[in-house]
Amino acid sequence: MLIKAALVAGVQRDIRCHDGFISAIADDLRPVADERVIQAHGGSLIPGLHDHHMHFFATAALQRSVDCGSREVLSPSGKSVSTNHDTRSLRRLFNELPADGWLRGVNYHESIAGNLDGLQLDKLVSDRPARIQHRSGKVWILNSLAMAALDLTAQKNLPGVELDGQGQPTGRLFRLDAWLREQLGQQDPIDVSVLSRQMASYGITGFTDTSATNSQATVTQFELMCARGEILQNAHLMGDDSLSPSSGSGFGHLKILLDEDNLPSLADLEVRIRAAREKGRGIAFHCVSHVETLFAIAALDACEDIDAQKDFADRIEHGSMIFDDVLPMLQKLNLSVVTQPGFLLHRGDQYQQNLTAHELAHLYRYRTLLDAGIKVGLSSDAPYGPLNPWQVMHCAVSRQTIAGDVIGAADCVTPEQALAGYLSHANDPGGVGRDVAVGERADLCLLKSPWGDVRQRLGTTEVAYTVISGKVVYAC
Repeated sequence: MLIKAALVAGVQRDIRCHDGFISAIADDLRPVADERVIQAHGGSLIPGLHDHHMHFFATAALQRSVDCGSREVLSPSGKSVSTNHDTRSLRRLFNELPADGWLRGVNYHESIAGNLDGLQLDKLVSDRPARIQHRSGKVWILNSLAMAALDLTAQKNLPGVELDGQGQPTGRLFRLDAWLREQLGQQDPIDVSVLSRQMASYGITGFTDTSATNSQATVTQFELMCARGEILQNAHLMGDDSLSPSSGSGFGHLKILLDEDNLPSLADLEVRIRAAREKGRGIAFHCVSHVETLFAIAALDACEDIDAQKDFADRIEHGSMIFDDVLPMLQKLNLSVVTQPGFLLHRGDQYQQNLTAHELAHLYRYRTLLDAGIKVGLSSDAPYGPLNPWQVMHCAVSRQTIAGDVIGAADCVTPEQALAGYLSHANDPGGVGRDVAVGERADLCLLKSPWGDVRQRLGTTEVAYTVISGKVVYAC
């Protein structure tokens, strides 16, 4: 494949791809027999984007889910329909769907209709089994029909099943995604090809699935989907303690979920980290609070005597709240922070209502981290945040809510810094960026216009072609 007249680092060049790699870059390359030729017309050619933190299957399932935080439920400003938890808009949204099979809802927050449990969900959906996921991703809420279908009473001693004062399930399941998926089985089919093609249209050539429940079986599932062409992108997986280097090229970090109200013992955590280190694995901590971040740092500090695998930078996922006193600790441990400023757009009004001014100033920091010498990778956290990387980059630059308010102006970055957050290597978010150069993998994103123009309208998607391993997977 030959790409003609593309801007590479601001200079017009021709680029040839062969056997999945960039084989030549020159001022004027002539096509060879039967070679596909793409005319770039002066558009910029950049490395394909890598989403450093997403949940692939959950995002694919979004196409058959009700978005409980959608505009049909929220007001035009993005705020909940009523301060006294008026449920009419949410009930109307559910009732518009065919009354057969399971109802799956996502992106729920208490500001919409209060603190749901099974009985309250029955008032919204009573004619079919329903499960609603809290926007944090921690909790699923089941209505009575769903609890009966899963025989939840027989599973009430399962850790994560919330019980009421009489010892009966309330319908709230904490961190039981893998169990729920296993119970539903074929009742919960997922078509991933639509999502993969959508991601290709954004210029995404790779992603890291950060689900803590990923196991050896998940790796096999991903490998089969990639082999069948259902997943176009280069998929990297982090997951549970069972993963090992034999898992293949998609093998990655040990994902450790930290919940401030239910932290593990530091000793137990150290055992897990040391076992992962023996396999050459990096560590990725889910941290959305200051306490969780301090706990992760303490755990890694306790294992500092072990030589870390150089191919894997340890990571703080989200880093939602990072105060100044933590900055030198992150820098000392050479941690990458994988952040999601896209949340500021759709959740900004609720952050403004629920957080103090001091907390807002330290929310999803970016520029401050870069200035402190800390590596920052950019990501979507889809399906919980916006998938489109160009929207996420725009949020990183503007930090605006739907209402147009700016949260944490000191952490606005330049378009170039935002783009760099998507161009670093999968196992080193925010590290040295990938490049368009001879010998590099031919995972490329050709823009419709020069970067100088694209940066002025960063929130729009201006991808002309996406190339993975030298093959066109998207053409505008």
